[in-house]
Parts: sequence; C-alpha cells; structure tokens
Amino acid sequence: MSAQIIQEWAEELAARYGCTVETFMAKPGHLIFFPSQTLRIELMDGSAVEFNYAFALVSEARRTVAVFTEHCGHHVFPHHQAKVLCNGVLLYAQDTHPGDWSSP
Repeated sequence: MSAQIIQEWAEELAARYGCTVETFMAKPGHLIFFPSQTLRIELMDGSAVEFNYAFALVSEARRTVAVFTEHCGHHVFPHHQAKVLCNGVLLYAQDTHPGDWSSP
C-alpha cells in the first residue's frame, strides 16, 4: 500500500523535492526525507492520529491529506475539516487554508 500511495502522489512529492516525476519515481527512497517532528492529524469527527518522523501533503483536488511516515507507512485521510499540527502547533486547517499545502 505504501508504494501505491507514493505512486499516486508522485506529482506532489516531486514538487515537494523540486524534481520531475520521472526523477522522483526512479529512486523515491533516496529523495524522501522524514523530518524529526511529531505530526498530528485531527479529523472532523474528533478522531486524531499522531506520527513521529512524518510529513503531510494536502490536495484540494483529491480532497485528502496524505501522511508519509518513516516507520509507520503512508496513509490517506479525508481533508474535510481536517487539521494538521506539527509539534503541537496548528499549521493547516481545511476551513482556513484553501488550496494545496505541504508540511515542513
């Protein structure tokens, strides 16, 4: 599933790392960097997940938040009323941040 998510999000990941999709897909494991931070995703129903060594990408077109983690795989969540916090600081709220977005 992680490889599938990387493939599905290749365009956004390539943009994050400043390369072409072809370059990114040739060696995604060499380009992806997992920052030393705690990422928390809060969902509209009050559910929340928290990951260490992770980053998030938001796609308005897909209506999803993709989370990429170093040790716990990659995950996709609905973005409706979602919030993304990094080390306890709110960085993204779907209500107030229209458009695509990438965490640090």
